[in-house]
Amino acid sequence: MINTIHIERLALHGYHGVMSQERKIGAMFYVTLHIDVEVTDEALHNDNLNGTVSYADVIASVREEMSTPAALLEHLAYRVGQRLLYDFSAIKSLSVRIDKENPPCGVCVDNIGVSMNLCR
Repeated sequence: MINTIHIERLALHGYHGVMSQERKIGAMFYVTLHIDVEVTDEALHNDNLNGTVSYADVIASVREEMSTPAALLEHLAYRVGQRLLYDFSAIKSLSVRIDKENPPCGVCVDNIGVSMNLCR
């Protein structure tokens, strides 16, 4: 059975961006994930975490990937998605969205982001 794990707006401080000040000061980033997981009877009938993917482990992988600076949000989202597919074989597909709070683009905007879908 395929279930979807939803992680909405995981808040992480990071040093991503094209401009040098973004790499020095950093900003808040928000990661939203929708992860399609093959769930086994271990989780469904036996209430056992071994039959699914632990969202705590997913968050740990995302935090680690987000700690490495990137110039582009597109690159960062792709790295996060590829990392999750690599780390968790039960993941069949996922969507990842990364929003950057208060980006330095000369206009007043809450955030700017990218999203992408990845699958095996």
